[in-house]
Amino acid sequence: MGSRSRCAVSTVWTSQPSQSDRGNRRVTAVASGSRSRRGAGDRRLAPLTPLLRTAMSPPGRARVPEAARPAYLAARRELLPPDSPLVVVVRNDDEAHRLADDLGGWLRGGQLRVLAARGALPLERGLPEHEESAARLEALSLLAGAPGVVLVAPLAALVQRTLAPEQLAHGRLALHAGQRASQRQLLGGLVAGGYEPVVEVSGVGEFANRGGIIDAWPPGTDDPIRLELFGDEVESIRSFDAMTQGSRRRLDRITLLPASEFLPTGGFAALSDQLPDALSGELSDQLREDIARIEQGDVAEAAETWAALLTAGPATDHLPAAAHLALTDPDELAAIATELDAQAATRLAALVDSRELPPGWPAPYAAMETLRSLEVRADERLDEQAGEEAGFRDAPVVPGRAERIGAWLIELAGAGRRLVVTTDQASRIGELLEEAGGAVAPVAELVEAPPPGGIGIVHGSLTGGFAHEPSGLLVLSDHELFGSVRIRRLTPSKRVVTRDLIGKLSPGDAVVHVDHGIARYVGMTQREYGGSVREYLQLDFAGDDKIFLPADQIGRITRYAGGPAPALSKLGGTEWERTKRRVRRAVDDLARELLEIYAARESAPGFAFSPDSTWQRELEEAFPYTETPDQARTIEEVKADMLRRRPMDRLVCGDVGYGKTEVALRAAFKAVQDGKQVAVLVPTTVLAQQHRFTFERRLAPFPVRVEMLSRFVPRKRQQEIVASLSEGSVDVVIGTHRILSRDIRFADLGLLVVDEEQRFGVSHKERIKAFRREVDVLTLSATPIPRTLHLSLVGIRDLSVIETPPEARLPIQTRIAEDDDGLVRDAINRELDRGGQAFFVHNRVDTIEGAAERVRRLVPRARVAIGHGQMAEGMLERVMLDFADGRFDVLVCTTIIESGLDIPNVNTIVISRADTFGLAQLYQLRGRVGRSDRRAYAYLLHRRGTPLSLVARKRLHAIFSASDLGAGYQIALSDLEIRGAGNILGAEQHGHMAAVGFELYTRLLAEAVDRLRGHRPMPEPAPVRLDLPGSAYLPDAYIGDSGAKLEIYRRMAALRTPADAEALRGELVDRFGPVPGPVEGLFTAVAVRLAAEEAGVPEVRAEDGRVTFKWPRFDRGQVVNALQVAGLRPAAGSNQVRIPVAPGRDPVDVALRGLAALRRAEGAA
Repeated sequence: MGSRSRCAVSTVWTSQPSQSDRGNRRVTAVASGSRSRRGAGDRRLAPLTPLLRTAMSPPGRARVPEAARPAYLAARRELLPPDSPLVVVVRNDDEAHRLADDLGGWLRGGQLRVLAARGALPLERGLPEHEESAARLEALSLLAGAPGVVLVAPLAALVQRTLAPEQLAHGRLALHAGQRASQRQLLGGLVAGGYEPVVEVSGVGEFANRGGIIDAWPPGTDDPIRLELFGDEVESIRSFDAMTQGSRRRLDRITLLPASEFLPTGGFAALSDQLPDALSGELSDQLREDIARIEQGDVAEAAETWAALLTAGPATDHLPAAAHLALTDPDELAAIATELDAQAATRLAALVDSRELPPGWPAPYAAMETLRSLEVRADERLDEQAGEEAGFRDAPVVPGRAERIGAWLIELAGAGRRLVVTTDQASRIGELLEEAGGAVAPVAELVEAPPPGGIGIVHGSLTGGFAHEPSGLLVLSDHELFGSVRIRRLTPSKRVVTRDLIGKLSPGDAVVHVDHGIARYVGMTQREYGGSVREYLQLDFAGDDKIFLPADQIGRITRYAGGPAPALSKLGGTEWERTKRRVRRAVDDLARELLEIYAARESAPGFAFSPDSTWQRELEEAFPYTETPDQARTIEEVKADMLRRRPMDRLVCGDVGYGKTEVALRAAFKAVQDGKQVAVLVPTTVLAQQHRFTFERRLAPFPVRVEMLSRFVPRKRQQEIVASLSEGSVDVVIGTHRILSRDIRFADLGLLVVDEEQRFGVSHKERIKAFRREVDVLTLSATPIPRTLHLSLVGIRDLSVIETPPEARLPIQTRIAEDDDGLVRDAINRELDRGGQAFFVHNRVDTIEGAAERVRRLVPRARVAIGHGQMAEGMLERVMLDFADGRFDVLVCTTIIESGLDIPNVNTIVISRADTFGLAQLYQLRGRVGRSDRRAYAYLLHRRGTPLSLVARKRLHAIFSASDLGAGYQIALSDLEIRGAGNILGAEQHGHMAAVGFELYTRLLAEAVDRLRGHRPMPEPAPVRLDLPGSAYLPDAYIGDSGAKLEIYRRMAALRTPADAEALRGELVDRFGPVPGPVEGLFTAVAVRLAAEEAGVPEVRAEDGRVTFKWPRFDRGQVVNALQVAGLRPAAGSNQVRIPVAPGRDPVDVALRGLAALRRAEGAA
C-alpha cells in the first residue's frame, strides 16, 4: 500500500478539467482552512440552506426522510422570525441526539439544545441524577431567554413533569460583585433551589459553605463558581477548577439557575399541608419518611415517586407562545404516548397492590393528554411516508467496492447535480476522485453551495445523506459511501474524579507505617501539651499497641492495598524489618530479571516501520471521539516503538472502553501500509467477532483485507483464509488461539496484537513468547495498573497506561432498589423498546434457570438466553456469540461477563442481590454497559423486605454512579489495579505486595531498578522532629471534613520548597478563607522543617528562652563557628547545641536564623 501527499490550496473557488470514463467533466471544489472537529452550530453546511428555502412550502404536513430533516429544519429556522424558538418533537432520546448533532452543521448560529428525558422509570425510587435535571433546566431556561433557540426533544422529555415556568424564572439567583447579600440569604436560596450541600463541590447541583466562602455549581456553566463574602457583601465571584479546587478567573456577575426539577410550589416545609385529603390518611411508613425528609429539603430518592405532587406540570408548559412547533412522525408519537401511559398505569397499579402507594395516588404524567395539546398547537408535521411532497429523497448508495467511489461521484456530478460529500474520510475521498480523473480539495466549511455539476467535500460526517430534487442538491455521507454510521460525539460529564486515597481514609481502614508496619487507622484527635494544640492520627497495632502519629508526619503512612484485610504488625519487634528485607530481596531479583530481558530485546534486530502517511493521518482524523491525553500519549509511544529497528514489546493497560482497541487498530494499519501482515490474538470468539467488526468498519475506506479465524468459522472457509495468509493476500487476521496453530504460515508477519494475554494457557504463552523474538508485539490488558507501578517500571518494561476515562462517555445511570417485578419488567422493556439488549446477572448456577424463567414471564416478547461458567466451553461460546450478534435480547448470566465483553448494543444491566457482590466486582459488571452513544442503566437490586439504610444507598450510589465517582470507586479501582499488577509481575510478587502493601512495594521496586541501572536515587530526607511553641493544626471551624484535612496534612508533609508552601497557603485562602492562627502555626512548622532538612538537623526545639538543635553526632567546631558568625551565642553539648533567646524575641525566628547559618556553612564546605 502507498499514499500520496496533497498540497494545500487557497480559499477560492477552483475548477479544473478532469478525465473520467465518460469523458471530460468539470469538477468544482471549495478550499478552506484547517479541519476542526464539529460541534453544535459549526455552520459547515449552512451555505446550502438557501437552496432548500426557495423551494419550501408553507408549514403543514411534509414528507421528509429522517436523514434530510436536519437540513429541512435549518432552512425552516431561517424563514421564522429571528426571536421565535424552533421546537422539534421526536420519538426518543437517540433520535433527538442524532438530529441535533446533524442540525448543528446546518444552522447559521444561535443556541441548539436537546431536552432529554430523565432516565428514571415512572414512580421509580432512586437517587436522582443532578446533571440530568440540570441539563433539562438549562434547556428550558433558554426557551424563555435565548432568542431563536432550537430545542429538540423526545416526547417522553416533554411529558415528564418539571418546575413551573414562573418557578424557574423566580428561582434564578442573579449576583454581581459588590452586591449586598447575606450569607444566610444566599445559602437559603441555594437550598430552596434544590442544590445539595456537600463538603467539596465536584458536580452540578452541589454547594459547599466554608466560613465566608460559598462554592456552587449551577446548571449551564462549564465550571463551578466561588462566592467570597465580606460581611453582607459579595466581595468577589470566581470560577474554579473542580479537580484542584483552585480559582480560575474572576467574574463580574453570575446567574444561578435552580438545580432541581422537584421543588414544591408551596415550599418544602408545607408539603404535608399540600396533600389531597384522600391521600393524607393512607400513607405508608415509607411515604411518611419521605415527607419528613422532603420537608427538610431532601427530595433524594423520592423524587420520581412524588413527581406529580412536587411539580406543577409537564415540560410543555415552558413552550413560549411564539415557538414554532414541529412534530416528527405523528402516528408513531401517538403510539409512544399510549405506551408511556400504559407503562405508568401498570407501574402505579403494582405499587398500589403492594400497598407501597395508597389508592388514588396521582399518575406521574399524562402522555396522551400532553401529546394532544402539542398536536393542537403544532405548526408543522414531518413524516417519512404521508404528507405533502417536499422534494426530498433518500440518497443513493455507492455500487460495488470503495475503489469505485471516485468514478461514481464524477458520474453523479456529470448528471448536473450539486454534489456535497460530508465525510470523516475527506482526504481519502479526494484521492479516490483524483484517481478517477477529478481534482477536489476537501474543506472544513463550505463558503457557498456548489454549482450544478460541482462537487464539494466537507470534513465531518452526518447520520445519512439525501437528495433534494428542486435544487439538484445531493448530500452524501459515510453511510452511503462506506456503510458506516456516524457515532455521536457526546458531552463530557461535569464531574471530577480524584485519586487521593489517603484523603479518603475511614476509621477501620488498614494503613502501612513505613517504620512500624501494618496498623488500623482509628481516627483523628486533637491534644494539648503545655498550651499548644496539635492534631494526631491514632494507629492501632497488634496486641492493643497504639501510636499517635503527628498529623504533620502523615507522609509516613500509606493506605494499605494488596488484598484482604491484613494481620496487624506488633510494635517494637523485628518481624516488620525482616518482612521488608525479604521483599527487598525479591524485588531485586525481579528488577534484575526484567533488566536482562529488556537489554536482550534492545540488541535484537527488527523492522523499522515508515513514518505516518497521508492515509494514516486520514484514518486517525476519522476517529469519532477526541483522544484522551493518555490515549494520545500511548499512540505516540507505540508509533515510536514501531519506527525503531528492534522488535516492539509494549504492554498497554487500561480499563475496558478506554481506547486500547483504537491504539491497536492504528498500529495495525501502520504495519499494513508497509506491506506487513498483522495478527490480532484474542481469548474468545466473541471478542474476535467484535474486533473484526471494529477493524472492518474503521478500515472500510482503504484497500485492507480483514479476516477472522475461530472454531465457528466453517472448516472450508478456514482453509481458504489460511491459504490467503500464506500468499499474503490477507492483511489482518483476527482470531482465537486458532491463529497460533502450526498450520498457520504468514507471508510476512510484522505485528502481533495480543488481547488479555493472562487468559491464555501455558502452551499458547510459549508460542507468543517465540513471536516476541521475531516481530513487533503489542499486548493489551483490560485490568488497570497503578501509576506508581508504571513509574517504577520505567526503563525496564515498555508499558503504557490509559487511566483517563473517555471524555465523551454518558454517565451510567445507577439505581439502588429493592428487587421488584415491575422494576425489572420496565427496565428490560425500556431497553427493548429502543432496539437494545440487556444483562440480567444472577450469580447462582443452581437457580439460574428459575431466574431466566422469571425474565420470560415478566417480558414475554424477550428472547432469553442463559450463560454460566459450568456450561460446556463450546456451548457457552455459542451463546455469547449469538447474544453479541443480536439473536437474543436478554442474557441471564453469572459474573462470567465480568471481563472480555464489549457489546455496544447492551445498555441495561440488572444485578440481582447486588449487596452480596464485592465493590470491584460490581464496578466491573457495571462497566459492561455504557459502551456506546446511548444512555446506559444499571440496576443494583437487593432483597425485598431487607432494605438498605439510606446511608448505605447513598454510599453505593456515590460509588457506582459514573457521574459521581467517589471514594468507593477509587477503592474498587485500586483493588483491580492490584490484580493487574499481579498479572504483570507474577503470583509470587503478588504475595510480596500483600506483605508490605502496594505503595511500599512499588517504592522498594523503584529503588531496586534505580540501583541496578547505576542511578543514585535521591535520598529521602530523614523525618525532622519538631517541638515548636504555639498551636499548629487545622481547626474544624476552618476545614470541617476529615477527608479534606487528611489531604491538606498529606500535602503539607510533602512540601519541599518555600515556594510550594506559599502556593499551598494561597490555595487555602482561596478555598477556605483567611488562614487562622493554628494554620499559620502549621506553615511555620513547615518552614522550620524545610530549613532543618537543608541544614541536616534532625531535631529542632524552640521554646521560651532557648532554641535547641540535636544530632546523633556532629562536627561541634564547625556548627559553633557557623552560628557565631551569624551573631548567635551557642552552647555546645555532646549531641546538641543550645542558643539562648533574648526576652521578647521569637524563638522560631532564632531557629530559622540558626538553620540558615548552618545551611550556608554546609554549602561552603
